[in-house]
Amino acid sequence: MKLGIFIVCLLSFSTRILFAQAHVIITAGQSNTDGRVSNSLLPAAIKKFATDTIHYTKGAYPYCKISQNRVDGIFVPYFPKGRISDGVWTYDAIAYYLLGQRLKEDFYVVKYAVGGTSIQYPNDSAKGRYWSANEQWLEKNTSFENGGSSLLLSFTNAIDAAIDNTLSKLKNGYQIDAFLWHQGESDDRYDMEYYQNLKSLITYVRNHLTRKTGKDYSDLPFIFGTIPTANRHYKSVINTAMQRISDEDMNAILIDMSQGELQIDKTHFNEKSAEYLGSEMFKILDKKFSFQSTGFRVAKYKDDKRCAISYTFDDGLLEHATLVAPTFNELGLKATFFINGKSIIDTITAGNKPRVNWEQLHQMAHQGHEISNHGWAHLNMGRFSLAEITQDIEKNDSAIYFHTGVWPPTYAYPNNTKQPEGIAVASKGRVATRLFQNSLGGKSTEKNLDNRINQLLTEGSWGVMMTHGITYGYDHFKDSSILWNHLRKVKALEKSIWVGRFCDVAAYIKEQKMITYTIEKTKSGFVIIPTLKLDQKVFNEILTGVIEKSGMKNVTVYQGKTKLNTKLDSDKLLFDFNPYGEKIRVYIK
Repeated sequence: MKLGIFIVCLLSFSTRILFAQAHVIITAGQSNTDGRVSNSLLPAAIKKFATDTIHYTKGAYPYCKISQNRVDGIFVPYFPKGRISDGVWTYDAIAYYLLGQRLKEDFYVVKYAVGGTSIQYPNDSAKGRYWSANEQWLEKNTSFENGGSSLLLSFTNAIDAAIDNTLSKLKNGYQIDAFLWHQGESDDRYDMEYYQNLKSLITYVRNHLTRKTGKDYSDLPFIFGTIPTANRHYKSVINTAMQRISDEDMNAILIDMSQGELQIDKTHFNEKSAEYLGSEMFKILDKKFSFQSTGFRVAKYKDDKRCAISYTFDDGLLEHATLVAPTFNELGLKATFFINGKSIIDTITAGNKPRVNWEQLHQMAHQGHEISNHGWAHLNMGRFSLAEITQDIEKNDSAIYFHTGVWPPTYAYPNNTKQPEGIAVASKGRVATRLFQNSLGGKSTEKNLDNRINQLLTEGSWGVMMTHGITYGYDHFKDSSILWNHLRKVKALEKSIWVGRFCDVAAYIKEQKMITYTIEKTKSGFVIIPTLKLDQKVFNEILTGVIEKSGMKNVTVYQGKTKLNTKLDSDKLLFDFNPYGEKIRVYIK
């Protein structure tokens, strides 16, 4: 097995925008990023660029220039080849071709690849080359080119050379747009460490780019694919780790390759899988390019609000029904209540703390609040077997559905303890599980809650607030008015803050990240053709479309035969649409 290619795509993107910066994309992976598909199986449109029409090992794309496996930042015309062997390709060849056809201008690729290595290193004395971002290990290592074992340092050196020798010399500057990735097979021996290893690598690259360029790349989009289940190195824990990163990181977009086809070695993509992944990555990137040409984008949050907050309340305390839900109802807000079924009927389990009953939960559900799963008996994943955890989750699902009539769409981990296998079980068939949170309660003050609101508005992020008791119970508020005053302040900012149930915000974010679309210009405007490859029974949030264009006075939007409601605010028009629906026709006068 062979590992990785790192790519930096520099897109000269000045077609419609005067003095536009060049766009940069960085990509990394294993052999399925390097390329193992014969060039004889390239799509016909790409074969037309070949000068060798027998084996298709030589030729040149009309717009793509590449610096492959070198740290001097020198570029040459691109044609698909592997790190070592001519005449092989993978998904990046598709992405470069589509980018070229989209831009019709030169763009540049810096590509660095080494096969057969993992992120995790076995031990400090192990020979080989690794992508590890472990700080202590990196301090003792240098790049491969300098005699060391760090491919991550090789990669950042290649990026630095591209910046110093080429990107920084471009007349209009440059902007790094995304980080593409496919990797994981070589870490099948280290699957339990994969989540933290990959997360650390992403953070390292983002931080390095920020330090190198002086620009903030902490939110650099990270686009990556899962491992096909047919792969002989497939480990469910690795794919679960990838999904967890995607769920936690609003700027991580995961492409499902679980059904991907492989070559006879049961490791490397065949031509269908390579073409699929490359085209899916391009579609995600193309959303940015489409905005530049038409002004259309899908809002990050509902109604194009600046940030989102979900309020979650754990353990089903009685005051959740008598105090919290009524206050939210009065303010016109909805909350999420994670409950343990056993504590409702067992006073010992409840710790003699008054608990909500099933009738109250039924009423709260029909008022629009989310009633979701916190485990039947609040079993800690770190202390019980997977079979016991599975039974605990399933029993609570059934009880909630029986008593409320609504299947719980999300799950919160008891004691906030997570295990890879448990995450996989808890996530199955759900919108999301609560993987991150901000605790409210005994340490909350009006000042630190005000600071949290300001931080969310500044960052444009999603705050998942969690508490247990209000006037009693675990870590309850010193003064309940702190919470009520906070909620009133948030309500007063509802033009900027989306307060939504945990399930609604999680579903919207996933759909917004995963939706792709093509845009066709017409004489009177343009047509948007949306595509969303998610389970519509689970992910069924309506999305908000935004058109930013100066001088709009009369805009009409149809999806299929249905005229959509629109809201025009200065040079921005908003409309809600079905991401699984028909074509969207925009008429601009």
